[in-house]
Amino acid sequence: MKAKLLRNGLLIDGTGQTEKAGVDVLIEGNRITAIGSGLQVPSQYQPEEIDIIELNGKTIMPGMTEAHTHLTWNNSLYIQDIDFAPIEETMVAAIKNAEIMIKSGYTSCVSAAARGRVDIAIRDAINRGTLIGPRVLANGAEVSATGSFTDLHPSHVQVSGLSILADGEDAVRRTVRSLFKEGADLVKLNVSGESLTPHARNEMTLYTYKEVRAAVEEAHARGKRVYTHARSSDSVKICVEAEVDIIAHADFIDDEAFNMVVQNKDRLFIVPGLNWLVSTIEEAAQYFGQEAIDATGYKEGLEIAIKNMRRLYKAGVRVLPGGDYGFKWCPHGGYARDLEHFVKLIGMDPMDVIVSATKYGSQIMEMEDEIGTIEVGKLADILVVDGNPLEDITILQDHSKLEVIVKDGEYITNLLEVAHQVGDTVA
Repeated sequence: MKAKLLRNGLLIDGTGQTEKAGVDVLIEGNRITAIGSGLQVPSQYQPEEIDIIELNGKTIMPGMTEAHTHLTWNNSLYIQDIDFAPIEETMVAAIKNAEIMIKSGYTSCVSAAARGRVDIAIRDAINRGTLIGPRVLANGAEVSATGSFTDLHPSHVQVSGLSILADGEDAVRRTVRSLFKEGADLVKLNVSGESLTPHARNEMTLYTYKEVRAAVEEAHARGKRVYTHARSSDSVKICVEAEVDIIAHADFIDDEAFNMVVQNKDRLFIVPGLNWLVSTIEEAAQYFGQEAIDATGYKEGLEIAIKNMRRLYKAGVRVLPGGDYGFKWCPHGGYARDLEHFVKLIGMDPMDVIVSATKYGSQIMEMEDEIGTIEVGKLADILVVDGNPLEDITILQDHSKLEVIVKDGEYITNLLEVAHQVGDTVA
């Protein structure tokens, strides 16, 4: 593995500190070994052993984390499409989606459920170096109650799809145990509904406290975590009381639920999935008709979600980007749209948005000591961006502007010229 010297960049280090111009970053092996201005090439390197890349003021920032990932959702139109896709085709698509994700600047991701063991197999293959992709916290199938928004087939039809139906504490425990036996890093429970499914809408709470607590007990006993889909206020309250670790959505929280989340902000992560709402409102009518989209209540729900995410952000709760990508109107590759929504809709400062996607991302990955910020000693997960995302956060949606992507010290993408000599000195 060649050493790399990135020269004269605008450093956004992910800690929230003010950006710094004219900064060099030295990568040796898979770690950052020096940060400063005017760094010299270490004398032990021969010209062919180190790459020098002159950035001319381009931005250096940490790789980002996508906190609500569905690699096995293949830009589908219906949930049933995910259920009925042959698992072999699902696997092929997921491998491609992992590559799309890392080439979008996301060097880490948290799975929010998958078909079968696909995420687990992809995680292991990436870790072995046989596939290209981000660091993955792998999940298995979603755990759902009978009559939930993923229970879409007639009762006499058995489908091994995106969800495992489990009712009652014993069944939830058994299912969670089986998922961890298969190698999952965390499990996902659908505690509330989702209004694309009329019989299980957003405002419905579909699991009891005892059922959710059973999952948490099984996960925590193994040093693992629980991720939940929870839109309704009551479902969020159940999740907080049951000591769930990651809550997706949390749209419709009332004051009591808000206070509960804030009181537990040091252990909780909230992933609102805003782009799901925005994209469904803006794009899904062409597939389902405007009347059907209006009936979901998503337009009103987005307004409520924005209000509540603003409150949580101002209260210091860790709110992370992750937008439920993988449907036709919310396709893979658009992950950085959530950063724009955080700025334009929630009103977050662009620096805080980047911290959410990087530093908080490392925390949700349980790798805070290794990734998420550009600091000496940390693993080299680094982006070089042609532009300044603090001035225009939407630049991170333009993949052509991600001119260098490094994960674990290795190039994923490099569009810039590499030099090996500077004048008469080794470079």
